Amino acid sequence: MNQITSNSNSGRLHQAFSYIKKHPFKSIGWLVLAGFSFVVLLFLGTWAGAFGHVPNSSELAKLENPVTSTVYGSDKKPIAYFYLQNRSNIDSTQLNPYLVQALVATEDVRFYEHSGIDYRSYGRVFVKSILMQQGKGGGSTVTQQIAKNVFGRKELWLLSTPINKMREVIIAKRLESIYSKDELLLLYFNTVSFGENLYGIEKAAQRFFSKTPAQLNLSECATLVGVLKAPSYYNPRKNPQNSTNRRNVVLQQMVKNNAIKQEEADAAKTEITLKYSPAEKNSSLSGYYKEYVRAEFNAWAAENPDPDGAIYDLEVDGLQVYTTLQPNIQKYAEQTMERNMQRLQKLMDQNWTSKTTEGGKEAFIASIMALQPKIIQMKENGMSDEEILEYWKSTKSRKYWEIGKGFEPRQQSVEDSIIGSIIRLHTGILAMNSRSGAILGYLGGIDYGFSQIDNIKAKNQVGSTFKPITYLTALDQGIDPCDYYNNSLRTYSKYEDWQPKNSSGGYGGSYSLHGALANSVNTVSAALQLQVGVDNTIDKARKMGITSDIPEVPSIVLGTANISLMEMVTAYASISNGGNKVNPYMIQRITEQDGTVLYEAKPKYDGGVASSASIKKLQQMMGEVLTEGTGASFSRYNVPYNIIGKTGTTQNNGDGWFIAASPEVVIGSWVGARDKRVHFEKTYMGSGANTAMPMVASMFKSLSSWSRPMLTNFAYERPYFPCPAFTDQVASEATNYYKTDSTYLEGLRIKDSLLLAPVMVVDSLVVDSLDIQVPVVQEEPVDNQ
Repeated sequence: MNQITSNSNSGRLHQAFSYIKKHPFKSIGWLVLAGFSFVVLLFLGTWAGAFGHVPNSSELAKLENPVTSTVYGSDKKPIAYFYLQNRSNIDSTQLNPYLVQALVATEDVRFYEHSGIDYRSYGRVFVKSILMQQGKGGGSTVTQQIAKNVFGRKELWLLSTPINKMREVIIAKRLESIYSKDELLLLYFNTVSFGENLYGIEKAAQRFFSKTPAQLNLSECATLVGVLKAPSYYNPRKNPQNSTNRRNVVLQQMVKNNAIKQEEADAAKTEITLKYSPAEKNSSLSGYYKEYVRAEFNAWAAENPDPDGAIYDLEVDGLQVYTTLQPNIQKYAEQTMERNMQRLQKLMDQNWTSKTTEGGKEAFIASIMALQPKIIQMKENGMSDEEILEYWKSTKSRKYWEIGKGFEPRQQSVEDSIIGSIIRLHTGILAMNSRSGAILGYLGGIDYGFSQIDNIKAKNQVGSTFKPITYLTALDQGIDPCDYYNNSLRTYSKYEDWQPKNSSGGYGGSYSLHGALANSVNTVSAALQLQVGVDNTIDKARKMGITSDIPEVPSIVLGTANISLMEMVTAYASISNGGNKVNPYMIQRITEQDGTVLYEAKPKYDGGVASSASIKKLQQMMGEVLTEGTGASFSRYNVPYNIIGKTGTTQNNGDGWFIAASPEVVIGSWVGARDKRVHFEKTYMGSGANTAMPMVASMFKSLSSWSRPMLTNFAYERPYFPCPAFTDQVASEATNYYKTDSTYLEGLRIKDSLLLAPVMVVDSLVVDSLDIQVPVVQEEPVDNQ
């Protein structure tokens, strides 16, 4: 059958070639017609929006005077603004005539003659670039470039370039029908990119020459217009020779276009003298939640165009965006971050190491040193090791980023400066309403001016914060908190001789399920993971809101998967709220300037993640983590609520985690360096209990001081488990012993009866007859105690 099909296809191909050979002109005609028809259909599809929305006239009319969109916190007070690109606008009186002449001469000589499309230029491109393969460049007009500058280009699976070009042609024609030629030139110079994250001629003139656009001379105008062809390649600071050559081309084009005389061009061909003003990075913490709002808004806007089919744009539409962000909670996050990260950075500076590098810390520094361009150049120039070392150790005033301040001068050696950037600690803090998914506090890093990486969205190994997911899977399978497991060091040959070890180094005896979670016992957790099944645990994680890739290996229980803080806090929300999966959101409402409501958030619930009985048991087990387990230092903060949580510390102390929750609020934090080869020397320094917990605990302490508290307590049937966390007995004996031993059971009965004894009031504080200490709110302890 295959042979018959092959012969049939071969026959048709032979017939086609025969027809073309017999009717060459007719065949070419049909091919040209087919090609033309395809182009027409592609254009019509682009015009109709089949490959993405094309801005209509009403949207384009907003570009000249874009209106700022305002973002509000939950108290209805402004917390951020959005405007068209990071630029400063100039008016027509500030636009230097040399800039206009240089732009028209080099980019669009028939700018004043065409209506957005230069057909002669397209003809030149077709003949010289396509037919003659001479690479004479594109045929885009200034107006088409405005379309590209403002609306960008879309990445499509196929035919991206022709579709984007067609899209720009359509937008250009519409722009020309709205704006005059002078207005278009002004719009171009206010939106075009000059590289270095510079948009608009005013910022470019200030950056490179410390002048206003009107103050630029002919040479400087030609230089900046020359940059536009390739902002990086023709950057006058980074590539002065390239920039000079390009400036001279621009000057000659101006002569050719009769804008200036040859004598003026020759006089302007001097050495480019820059008066460069570096961009000042401002300390900012709002940038993280502002970018989260942007992403959430864009996702909504893509699905909800306006009645005319236009896509809403934060930067031009002047919308009012109301968020769930609580200003007080955001302030708590920012304050505790600054205080604790300064403490931790000092500790890191003095106690960092690189155990994962062969040869340790010294070998790591040597490898970093060898990669520095300056040192490579020194070696190539034949300089001695002593001279290179002298440079490496040379000290002078260098800029150092101080949290909350920005760049500050500090006496540093080259080594200190480079190593300091590598061992810099970063963090993320997220607070969420566990019942709705509303984001209450969002701090994605130590300073947006210093690092724009959002550590709430970034993925890191989660350590033991993953364990509650495995333990919840076990509880749902009927395993009891009082079931015991041997604390034995085992090697699993089936899994490449995997040998999970306890951080304490202690083995022997057995732990109950609740005791193993409280004390984060790796040996028991590994055995439990194998018992409940990796696939079942991954399914549970998916139900709880974790979407990241999770390796199908038992070591996931120890936190080997890379998961974001957002996902982990979402998962913990489903534990604290009683078992309902929530979807995080920050935008509560979007309105137009006249108050018309465009969007109102409706929290979505994706069903239950586990049985209510299992959730209750896990809540109590996680409460024990903070009273008797690895998170016991939480009690130092005297939070008068039975908060639940879990610590997490990854191998070699590379990542520190802590997530805690009340029934209403869940707060999580991650701390770590970008380069996982560097870490704290001692585990107690880099543990989640020392790095991440103080920030989360501080926020709960602040929340508990509210006159109208949002926090409440978890309710348990009894305030303890009817079995000890650890016993010297082996698991097979311990499980039955604590369920059947009459002496032990009688002790529990007496304990229960005492807990049910009547209460008495003393000085307005409720104290039971057992003289159990009542938590009293005190001043927050010093973090390093």
